Amino acid sequence: MKSPTVLNYEVRPCKFVERRMLLSVLSCIIPLFQQEYQYIGFGGLSFTDFKMFHRELHINQMFSIEYGYPKEKLEFNKPYSCIQIHPGRSIDELSKIDLTKPSIIWLDYDGCLNSDIFEDLEIIFNRIPHGSIYLMSCNRQMRNGDNQEYTKDELKEVFGPLVPWDIEDKCCVDSKAPYTIRRMLELDCINTIKDRNRMLEHRLKFKPIFNITYEEYRGARMFTYGGVVLNESFNEKLLHFEEFDFVGTPDPYKIEIPNLTYREAMALNQVLNIEDQETLLISKKILKEEDIRKYKKCYKFLPNFYDVRI
Repeated sequence: MKSPTVLNYEVRPCKFVERRMLLSVLSCIIPLFQQEYQYIGFGGLSFTDFKMFHRELHINQMFSIEYGYPKEKLEFNKPYSCIQIHPGRSIDELSKIDLTKPSIIWLDYDGCLNSDIFEDLEIIFNRIPHGSIYLMSCNRQMRNGDNQEYTKDELKEVFGPLVPWDIEDKCCVDSKAPYTIRRMLELDCINTIKDRNRMLEHRLKFKPIFNITYEEYRGARMFTYGGVVLNESFNEKLLHFEEFDFVGTPDPYKIEIPNLTYREAMALNQVLNIEDQETLLISKKILKEEDIRKYKKCYKFLPNFYDVRI
């Protein structure tokens, strides 16, 4: 994963918001299962997700799969001794990790959807147990070698049976690509679990949770999808997802961060959801209605950046 040499993942605001949103849900889910989890992901050079999940979810067994860097460089940059480095491609390295243990897996791919992502998915879903969480992120643009959106026929030629039979025309234009990617991933998740259930005494199911899009300023258009593997008899009401407006949405939940000054954000916090006070800020041309709408969706997860001399 070469993006850490181009982008600092620790100061990307949309990525930061997404990360905190995921954490808020995982913090509620994990205690329900009373299991000791391992974390598997792509650490890059910053290991941002690893640091967050180690500190806040208290996960002490972690595996970082990374392709393209010397192992010595990765070992030097890893923040904790509990992280085991697996240099190589995920399609090769996932099989070397014991996926029969309860796992949180977040494969944050740099590129666009490809067949390797589905191969990784099938390796994972053939082994992870009840209570395990699968997440993936990728660039949501679906384009051919000429940088044009795939036609429906091109998509079927590239991905074959992974494409739903009733996929619509123009399914890969930017506005529809997240829906298409989600349908393809969800179909493969469900089919892999279905095939696996033939060999299991206790049948499993997959509960989709995350369906998120965002785009950093002049950055890639990203899509994140994921959910939890459950025993078929598990009561999903225990998950209490109703408190999160970004969980289980039929349409992609779009992270948009308004460009507010610190003072504007503080003023808005003081009157948030007080309609007449919000209207006053709009009438004074301090804020726009659209900015307030965006802010309400993400303000709990926004980062604060400071210039600190150390």
